[in-house]
Amino acid sequence: MRRLCLLALALLILAGGCAAQASSDYDFSTLSISELYALRAQLDEVIEAREAEESVGFYEDGTYLVGSDLPVGDYAVQERENAMFASVVVRAGKGDEDPLILHKLISGQADIHLVRNTWVTFFEVRAWPLGAEPSLMDENGVVGEGAYLVGKQLPAGDYLVAVADKAPLSSYSVYSGIVGSGKEELIKFEVLHGETELTLETGDYVELSGATMTHIQ
Repeated sequence: MRRLCLLALALLILAGGCAAQASSDYDFSTLSISELYALRAQLDEVIEAREAEESVGFYEDGTYLVGSDLPVGDYAVQERENAMFASVVVRAGKGDEDPLILHKLISGQADIHLVRNTWVTFFEVRAWPLGAEPSLMDENGVVGEGAYLVGKQLPAGDYLVAVADKAPLSSYSVYSGIVGSGKEELIKFEVLHGETELTLETGDYVELSGATMTHIQ
């Protein structure tokens, strides 16, 4: 019971911003290594949430170490105006020879999940912690080509999906979560030749290619 109290107390102290007091006033030497690992994992979650809350503004072009230069978590990445090759590259290390984790061209908007100790490079984009980005839905409830998380960036409900003007190929995909998060599964894919109605639920992640989507009020 005392061990459980120590674990709970440490989380409460950190959540309240008193981590220094936790190390000086409380003795964790009686905890087993497995309990300490569990505590560290929970503390990491609290730290990541706090970092995301305190993150201000957006990240410009450049290379960043995740967990040091920017917090771990989900990001909305939007193509800059007049961009030619807007993209995001994630590698296991800082060098070009290090293993490639993600290379994604950005058209409009996409969401990415970044994990600790990886290196991310933004080129001709801006990146916000998910939920802090400007909305790309216009006053008529229309969004263009890109990818959107329902419940965060789009309201759940019914949509009309249509071929974008002059698009040589048009399609949409719906996943169960952000692509690349490790939790996503493809729910639906369709090549468009006209218009179709689509119902989206909170947590769905929809990608539009050569298509627009209008929220049906």
